[in-house]
Amino acid sequence: MRQLQMLRPHLNHLPEIDMPHGFLLRTWQDGDEEAWGAIMDSLGGIQTSGGWVVHRVREKLLDRDEFTPSGCFLVCDMTTPRQIPVASATMWRAATADHPTRGYLHMVGALPEYRGRGLGRAVSLAVLKAMASRGDTDAMLETDDARIPAIRSYLALGFTPVYAPDDDQGPEHRHRWSAVLQECHAIRAT
Repeated sequence: MRQLQMLRPHLNHLPEIDMPHGFLLRTWQDGDEEAWGAIMDSLGGIQTSGGWVVHRVREKLLDRDEFTPSGCFLVCDMTTPRQIPVASATMWRAATADHPTRGYLHMVGALPEYRGRGLGRAVSLAVLKAMASRGDTDAMLETDDARIPAIRSYLALGFTPVYAPDDDQGPEHRHRWSAVLQECHAIRAT
């Protein structure tokens, strides 16, 4: 099943990053492969066949033309002895002929025990600010229907659902978005 798409139509007026006490936001450093893989392997993270072992991180992330160390943001828990990365988001390009300055918010995730603390919002916002700095004018992302907390965060960051992809799945996406938004609203009401 194709992922749902969201679009932030501009990168103006981005709020300040509110980093919770005890956490540090930084960009990719050599040696982050294992910690980044653990974030992606965690329940609800972005899965890959065989898991995000170090060689797979290099193959699927570091060796990609889209990857730049300054475009991969990590939040580290400064209260742990190793100050490990516990959340991450990556900035790629989604440029097309019609949208040559579109950024792509990609691979947003956090370890399960750190979810609900605003860390996904912080790394996502860091990516959006970096996109604006490099001259991007808008941003898109793809997500899964079940990632309701993440979708609520994306909505709060100004992303809107894309209801009609340029293919025959448009009607299915409308139905799926309707169900997702109802669930987002139901969570908010409780």
